[in-house]
Amino acid sequence: MKDAMAKAAPTGKVTDAPLTDEEIDELLTKLTSEEIEKLLEDTDPDDTHMPPSARCTYHCEKAPTGPLNRKALLNYIYDQAKKTPDQQDYVPHVPGTVRGKKWINPQIQEESLDDFQLDIDLGDEIEMALNDASTQDMIDLAGIMGLHSLINQEQYHASQSDKADKADPNLGWDGVTKATPLKYYPPEAPNLTNPDEVLEKIIENDEEQKEVNLNNVPVPEKTFLEIFKALQNNKVLHSLSLSNTSLTDWAACNLAHTLEANGTIEKLNLESNNITPQTLSKLFEAINIQESVTELKALNQAAQCLGNKVEMAITKSIENNKTLLKVGLQFEFNDCRNRVAVHLQKNLDRIRLKRIAEKFISRGNATAGYFAPPPGSLPVWKKASTPESEYEYYYSDHSDDED
Repeated sequence: MKDAMAKAAPTGKVTDAPLTDEEIDELLTKLTSEEIEKLLEDTDPDDTHMPPSARCTYHCEKAPTGPLNRKALLNYIYDQAKKTPDQQDYVPHVPGTVRGKKWINPQIQEESLDDFQLDIDLGDEIEMALNDASTQDMIDLAGIMGLHSLINQEQYHASQSDKADKADPNLGWDGVTKATPLKYYPPEAPNLTNPDEVLEKIIENDEEQKEVNLNNVPVPEKTFLEIFKALQNNKVLHSLSLSNTSLTDWAACNLAHTLEANGTIEKLNLESNNITPQTLSKLFEAINIQESVTELKALNQAAQCLGNKVEMAITKSIENNKTLLKVGLQFEFNDCRNRVAVHLQKNLDRIRLKRIAEKFISRGNATAGYFAPPPGSLPVWKKASTPESEYEYYYSDHSDDED
């Protein structure tokens, strides 16, 4: 290598000019394999212009023992790592001991709080009050002044409102806000209504039983059929609630026949049962016979989607009903939903107009219609006459006197 470099310069000195590619190739041809390996060891491992294989100084000369098995290789590495003992430090580690000089950033100049003094003249009375104030008083004062960084949220709300509970005095300045304990609400008492007793009272037309609530009561289908049959001749019951009673489709069909004969039931609740969409459509058709039901709820059935055909049938039945005011049913199609809402609004307006007409009748206007005002409330208007000349517009007072 040295001989080749010497030949490159005739005078025996290395020139500052870079070597050309031909001179580099000529030098490499004269190098041995050992000299090339030593030359590669001196290369920069971070040189991105060289391939990774050439930048690595380690070269394995062993023959491969077989195909690569990554799992077996990792297990072997883990086993060797566990078997290899840890190297002992020359100086044992002692927790809390600092050896050497601790580095301090010269750009940051830390000042202790003891050396920092705040000279503010607050007056003798204020200073005396602050010196005698307790920690809780200082916390309340910080909350009033809006110093959110000094207190927690619970202490701030306690200082702002008199209705809020006082903060725990043991928290102090370094306290952590505690979670507000949840209010305990006792569980709802179970429904203890006996279906057999209800059936007996319905058959006897008990005057005191105007409402029946069987929500969350498992009623057999046979009992349902007997109750619905007895309701055909009952003239007392006004409200019937059968939510979450495992009402079957067959019992609901019998209820539809009952609604065709019963003209006293006004409120009906059939939520959370197993009624099919076709039976729901029959129920809405049945309430149009007597037109006594004003509220019908039938949400959360076995079939969540009713379908376009069933929804249109229910919509037509509702539009033919003049007494229905509330419908508890989820419509999927906007057309049905809007038509039902418009018709229910019309029914509400009809009742409101009837109520207004009754007020007018009570005032003494027996012939008053829905929009008729009380007698004597409106002035009597005269038919306008055609003026004889254009000057009458300007002398209206004179023309009135002549009249």
